[in-house]
Amino acid sequence: MPIGISTLCTFGQTYKRLNEYSASRTPLIEVLDDWDERIRRYNAKLLLQLASSYGTKFTIHSPILDMNIASANPRFRSLSVRQVKESIDNAVSIGASLVVVHPGSSSPVDEQCRGTQWERNVASLREIVSYAEDSGIVAAIENMPRNVKSFLTTPGEFELLEELGFDLNITLDVGHANTMSNLTEFVGKLKARIVHVHIHDNKGDRDEHLVAGKGTVDWDYLRSSLSFAKITGVVESTSFSDAIECLGFASQLFRV
Repeated sequence: MPIGISTLCTFGQTYKRLNEYSASRTPLIEVLDDWDERIRRYNAKLLLQLASSYGTKFTIHSPILDMNIASANPRFRSLSVRQVKESIDNAVSIGASLVVVHPGSSSPVDEQCRGTQWERNVASLREIVSYAEDSGIVAAIENMPRNVKSFLTTPGEFELLEELGFDLNITLDVGHANTMSNLTEFVGKLKARIVHVHIHDNKGDRDEHLVAGKGTVDWDYLRSSLSFAKITGVVESTSFSDAIECLGFASQLFRV
């Protein structure tokens, strides 16, 4: 299955720069459905035209700005969940089959009442996954990097979701796992659950979104351990030129 490009690299200008995506002939675009780039009717029309003209496939990344599906504030948590559900609806509207979902984050509430926000995180993920299943969409939960307060930074936390009965689908963010030094553990323990991959690099200490091959990620390990025959992936870069370079590296590495 294809490897493509995340619109992270053009965020804020994506719908003015769709010609660059069409010129690159990338087979897959992951649309960051956030801020001024929520997939409204006009934006959906542009994406559908791209699909019609070039056969482009889509995945969607649900909102990440000002979000917390584990919030201790019930109204804010409900709003965050609703934003993700809207991305699932948007996936249906443009024919995307997968939506990437970020887990929630902890706060000082957890210092006083341990487990409170983890429980809310689990409840919100259950609601989101169920809504996605009913919509015919895969909700793929992403692992988080070092130096954030997010849940689901380790394979063990994902295994807890499995124990709670989740039909788990994972977006493996390679760069995030590299900051946690647990990439091989993620693949070793959860390979069967990985349906989507975010491809970028860093030097292990922070989430830099470097071009693959310019950091410390063990790409030879990934090449021997992951097959893109049944999973999809996108490069996550901070400029379009970096995205094209990273896509070339990944396509050659994984022979897609």
